[in-house]
Amino acid sequence: MNIAVLILAAGMSSRMGQLKALLLIERETVIERLVSVFHENGVKVFIVTGYHSQDIVQALKNLEVTVVENPKYEIGMFTSVQAGVRALQPAIEAFFVMPVDIPLVKSETIKSLINEHNNNPGKIIYPVFGDTRGHPPLIPGNLVPVIMQWSKDGNLRDVLNSYSNLAVELEVNDRGILLDIDTLDDYESLLKSLD
Repeated sequence: MNIAVLILAAGMSSRMGQLKALLLIERETVIERLVSVFHENGVKVFIVTGYHSQDIVQALKNLEVTVVENPKYEIGMFTSVQAGVRALQPAIEAFFVMPVDIPLVKSETIKSLINEHNNNPGKIIYPVFGDTRGHPPLIPGNLVPVIMQWSKDGNLRDVLNSYSNLAVELEVNDRGILLDIDTLDDYESLLKSLD
């Protein structure tokens, strides 16, 4: 299996006031938690860093990951997607895109998405909870050149929406695909939900 994940951890976390990647959830950092969820499923992990890159690299020093620095991180998240995609091997079969601020995705969800990809190669697999698409989508490797060359305004969603004929939705029993931590309040309510 040649599947990777781009964990996007380059943002400035301005609304949070501290690095989201290094927030703690049950004694491990958000980024460690995400790395282990993907490693459990045999997925190669690429971390895209930018703001305070060294702090994140330090936190990952004992983990088997590839760090990709995005010098253009201040322009927006899509530059991180493009930086990450550029680092993928040409033979990549498919890749997840996972913002670091959605930390509660279950390992079983990743496994289900990979199984769905095996049944539907070449499709974009979206996890869905309660009729809402969440993260991470699993994107076929043949869209790598499209993403790298995309020069119109917009973001990854716009790119993927232009290939809506490839979309497959997979219902998952995982509210974590929708739970992001943009603010301290989000983080505190997420911690309460774990109690």
